[in-house]
Amino acid sequence: MVNLYSDSVKYLSLIPLTIVFIILLIVLTKKRNRKQGIPQEVIEERIRNFQPKPLIDPDNIVNDNTLERLQPNESDPDCLNLVKVNYYCFLDNLDIRRSAETCIKKYGVGSCGPRGFYGTIDIHLLLEDRLAKFMQMEEAVLYSYGFSTIASAIGAYCKKSDYIFVDENISFCAKQGLLATKGREIYFKHNDVNDLEAKMHSISQLEDKDKNQKKKIFRKFIIIEGIYGATGQICPLPEILTLCKKYKVRIFIDETYSFGVLGTTGKGVTEHFGVDRSEVDMIMGSLEGALGSIGGFCVGASVIIEHQRLSGLGYCFSASLPPFLCQASLCALDKLEQCPEYISTLKDVSVSVNNALSNLKGYTILNSDISPVKVLTLSKSFSREERISNVNKIYTYCAQKGLYLDLVDMGLRLHCHMQMPDPAIDRIKDTLSDALKII
Repeated sequence: MVNLYSDSVKYLSLIPLTIVFIILLIVLTKKRNRKQGIPQEVIEERIRNFQPKPLIDPDNIVNDNTLERLQPNESDPDCLNLVKVNYYCFLDNLDIRRSAETCIKKYGVGSCGPRGFYGTIDIHLLLEDRLAKFMQMEEAVLYSYGFSTIASAIGAYCKKSDYIFVDENISFCAKQGLLATKGREIYFKHNDVNDLEAKMHSISQLEDKDKNQKKKIFRKFIIIEGIYGATGQICPLPEILTLCKKYKVRIFIDETYSFGVLGTTGKGVTEHFGVDRSEVDMIMGSLEGALGSIGGFCVGASVIIEHQRLSGLGYCFSASLPPFLCQASLCALDKLEQCPEYISTLKDVSVSVNNALSNLKGYTILNSDISPVKVLTLSKSFSREERISNVNKIYTYCAQKGLYLDLVDMGLRLHCHMQMPDPAIDRIKDTLSDALKII
């Protein structure tokens, strides 16, 4: 019995040694194989035979308007580029350019990361402070891209259980923000206050019913634009604010096209109508229009703006705005404050262009007269396919004549600027008139 016991102990003691030996053998074999690597001939053959597939199958792309956008050649003296948003010609301003170049020498080109992680520089804080003071609001938050400003700001507040009233011609970036919220969207007719009130009233009745049943009370928002990029029309802000007070709806205004344009000093649609900006919950704007830079911002009460620093995805996860673009915005804002006549000059040009386009036969002008965003559509009734085809023909003809316009769902869009001379306005009118003859 003793011999059997001692033999079993001897064999059991060999098991751990065997396991250690197997592990060492595997590790050494892997190291030897890793050192050998893949032969160079095999690598070169794989590279030669590699045929990547396209990320998107072009045969499956569905697009009603398949016309390729023609790129303006601005080095051509006959080129009249009205696609570009450059209201005050700040894109070509030498003072702003030199100021940005000086900033690059001080801070470099990039900002290293998001605002909350090595991305905040003193010039970001300075620009936020200037924007808040310019708009006479408590605080501002700065985004690195205009598109992400609107989409992120909406997503930071509106949630799945909320009701969100939206104009049917709201911008694409706002629609992306609504898509991210998964909220209950209620679209009302473009600038139709009566339709909006009818829909607010129906939701208010539903809310009263939920109160009686002691259900959770939902929140209500409305999102509008100061100047709609799709139509160039100004929103009826006083009437909408009256409805917001009546039905207890929070209001967000996208001033991408109206910031720096409307009002005597460029403070936007609130100044245009003489509305106290404290009545608006949040104003979203872009630095890419009037200021000729890149980026966007939101202004409002401190408690609203601070929430975005933790919940605005475009703020939290995007690299912050490059410092030289902040400097360009600051310089442009200085010029706009020092020269308020720029705003009145732009309005005069916008009215002149509107008068010229209104006299064109065969076209309908959708925009407001003082809006620098002009949108034209064909007066004659066509099917959707015929309208798209005819608009594309007009677009191509104008581009061949050196007049570059923008294609939108409603038709053709152009942007005015304050240095647009009378001969250029006559050229726009004559080219569009001639283009109608080819249909």
